[in-house]
Amino acid sequence: MSTILPIESSANPKLKRWRKIAREARAMRREGSTLVEGLHLLEVVLEALEAPEALRRSHRPDVRAVMISEHATDEAGGLALRLAERAGVRVYGLLGPLYDELSPVEHGAGCMCEIALPVESSDDASPWTEDVLYLDGVQDAGNAGTLVRTAVAAGVRTIAASPKTAQLWSPKVLRAGMGAHFGARIIENVTADTLRSRFAGRILAADARGGEDLFAAADYTAAGPVCWVMGAEGPGVSEEALAVADVRYYIPIEKACESLNVGAAAAVCLFDARRRRLARGAV
Repeated sequence: MSTILPIESSANPKLKRWRKIAREARAMRREGSTLVEGLHLLEVVLEALEAPEALRRSHRPDVRAVMISEHATDEAGGLALRLAERAGVRVYGLLGPLYDELSPVEHGAGCMCEIALPVESSDDASPWTEDVLYLDGVQDAGNAGTLVRTAVAAGVRTIAASPKTAQLWSPKVLRAGMGAHFGARIIENVTADTLRSRFAGRILAADARGGEDLFAAADYTAAGPVCWVMGAEGPGVSEEALAVADVRYYIPIEKACESLNVGAAAAVCLFDARRRRLARGAV
């Protein structure tokens, strides 16, 4: 059984470091770490640690520390201790207010861990030969996490993000992704030109401003892998991304509604591609 090491002061060096990681994208990148909070996410991390290599959906999480609140339930405390024991790391007990300083939500579950950021370089020149979802300037953490979750649900395991997209491994995006990050390959700081040079398939832009009717279009998946490009709400897909797209599609929504949330639009596009492959037995 792991010993719980107490942290009772906001001036504690470890707490100050975690606080910066939780709040600052620059600190997260500098430290090469992020924080994962909540029962479900810690269960996903533990499951990934315990899965045999052949059955692992993605990379093996590198857990660096486990933290629990003094108000943690028995379930949360027990899970935290199991994770720490499996990962071979220390457990730190935080006073309630100190834990709240790190949690991405109010009244968090009472358990979290620090993990190393997976290293996935955008400079690697190897081609991407499977379906990709490209996030083009999506800044909202909730939307970004939903996009990761939706992509994995639709069978798209490679997710690339432009330099102007929110940091996909931030605590808030991780929470919105509900564990899907650990079943995906995530590559950040990918420019539109890099996407075009790396991706060995057709690039499709979801663009409410025009293009082809998605539901009336011929089967765009028949020729091989596709990359859906989803832009930020408001500005939509950037000119840089449109310039490398092979075709634009719009979703035929009712005129009474101006547009869809980017998460809803991505779900329509990604599952339309999956539906087309299922219809011809290609999934």
